[in-house]
Amino acid sequence: MTPDAAPAPVSDLTPPVEAPPAAPVTAPPTVQSTGGPGIDPAAAFAALGNPLRWAIYQMLARGEALTASQAAGRLKRDFDGVSKHLRVMRSAGVVTSRRSEEDGRLELYYIPTTLRRADGVVDLGFCAIRVPGAV
Repeated sequence: MTPDAAPAPVSDLTPPVEAPPAAPVTAPPTVQSTGGPGIDPAAAFAALGNPLRWAIYQMLARGEALTASQAAGRLKRDFDGVSKHLRVMRSAGVVTSRRSEEDGRLELYYIPTTLRRADGVVDLGFCAIRVPGAV
């Protein structure tokens, strides 16, 4: 190199480094519950992680079916909020619902027998939960 020559740019000295290909992003796998529908673990824990939803779940783990009005009355909460929380749990697959035989306008929420091992124990397929206060 002569004193008058400019140094070579750094980019010319280092070879280009290629980034490894990105791994494809996939949704978490669902796990087939014993006799029940596939339940996404993240959705189940998110649904049960709210204190009000957990209180509702404790009532349902006793094996009874409740309307949103009945659950709201027992918890001394407003119907709309409890109804929303029940729908969140139903969409996560941790509870299900059916229309009342006596009054078709009422929706009864319950934990299906395929998920309940015994009073107070719920088997979501990827884990079994002992629900305190349910027995």
